[in-house]
Amino acid sequence: MILVIDDNKDLANIFCAYLNMVHYNAMVVYGGEEGIAAAKAHKPRAILCDIAMSGVNGYEVARRIRLDDELKDTYMIAISGYSSQEDVQRSLDAGFNKHLCKPVNLQAMKKVLDEC
Repeated sequence: MILVIDDNKDLANIFCAYLNMVHYNAMVVYGGEEGIAAAKAHKPRAILCDIAMSGVNGYEVARRIRLDDELKDTYMIAISGYSSQEDVQRSLDAGFNKHLCKPVNLQAMKKVLDEC
C-alpha cells in the first residue's frame, strides 16, 4: 500500500487516483498528523508526503516515522515545490529517501515507486 499525504486535496486525490490506476493500492490523507496515524494503522510500503503543510509539516512527518520502530524502514518520498539543492538535502536529512519536485511527473513518480 502507498500512502499519499498532502493538504492540497485536489493534488493528493490525483496522485492517489493515478497510483490506483497503475495497479498500486493507494490511500490518501490530507495532513501530517493524519498521515502519521494512517501510517501506524496501515504500515504502508511507501509514503509520498508533501513538505509544506499547515500543522505538522512533511519534515516532521518524516522525523516521526523514522523514530517509530515499526515504520522506520518505510520508503519515503518528499513531494515539494521547494527544489533547490538545499531543499533536497533538508528532505534527505529529515529522513526522506527521495525528493520529487512539483509539478511531479507522474511517470517519474511511478518509476521511483517501482524501484523501491
